[in-house]
Amino acid sequence: MEHKQAIVCPHCGICDLQKNGRRPSGIQYWRCCVCKKSFQLEYRYNARNPGVKEKIMEMALNNSGVRDTSRVLKISKSTVISELKKKEVSKTNPYFLTDCESESLDKLDVEIRFCSEMDEFWSFACTSRSTSVQNKGNQRWTWYAIERNSGIILAWHNGKRQDADFLTIWEMLSQFPIKRYYTDDWGAYSRYIPAHMHSIGKGDTWKIERKNLNFRTHIKRLNRKTICFSKSEKIHDNVIGMYIERYYFKTGTFANAA
Repeated sequence: MEHKQAIVCPHCGICDLQKNGRRPSGIQYWRCCVCKKSFQLEYRYNARNPGVKEKIMEMALNNSGVRDTSRVLKISKSTVISELKKKEVSKTNPYFLTDCESESLDKLDVEIRFCSEMDEFWSFACTSRSTSVQNKGNQRWTWYAIERNSGIILAWHNGKRQDADFLTIWEMLSQFPIKRYYTDDWGAYSRYIPAHMHSIGKGDTWKIERKNLNFRTHIKRLNRKTICFSKSEKIHDNVIGMYIERYYFKTGTFANAA
C-alpha cells in the first residue's frame, strides 16, 4: 500500500516546496518556493520542534517551574529560561484603552462604570545564585488595578512597596477616565489619591483580593510556602505579565461588562 504525506511550509502554509540538500545528520532540508525560507521536518533537539516553545509559555502559566518544564518537554533548563526572558509584556491594557477612545464611551455613565480597585501583593526573587531560598529580602511587589464592574486588569507594575512604585502605576492609570478608587489603608494610596476620589476599606476591595488568590494558585513562583522561586527578576516579571495578558486583558470590555 502506497502512502503519501503532504508537506507544507511552516512559515506560510504553502505546499510549493523543493528539496534543499541534507543536514550533516542526514535529515532532509526543504525550501519554500514562495517565502524562500528553509526548514526541516525532524529535529534531534526537542526545542526545535514546532509548538514546543508555545508549551513553555503554557506550562509557566499553569503552575510549572523551569525544572518541571525542562523535565516534561525533554529540553534543557537554559532553553526554558531563554524563552521566558525573551517574552515582551504590556503593562497597560491595550484593549481597554481602545474602548476608552471609541465613540461608545459617550454612551456610558462614567460616574458609575469607571471605578477601580487597587492592591499590591508580595513575592520574592533572588538576585544571585548565592542567595538561599530562605532569604526573602528581595521582595517583589506587584501593584495592579482592576475595573470594578468587569474585573479586568487595567495596569500593573512590579517593584518595591514604595511611593515611587505607586507613582509609576498611578501614571499608567491616568490614561483611564477613572472616577473613584477603592483601596486598603496602605499609606501611599491616601498620600497621592485625591480624597474625593478615594474610599478606604477591605469591604470594598474583595474582588481584587480574590484575584490575589488566583495569582498565587496558578503561578508556582507566587505560592506562599514553596521552594520554587525566581533567580531572575526579568523572568519573574515576565511570567506575571504573561498571566495578566492571557487571562485579564480582554477585548470588548464594555460589551462584556454590560
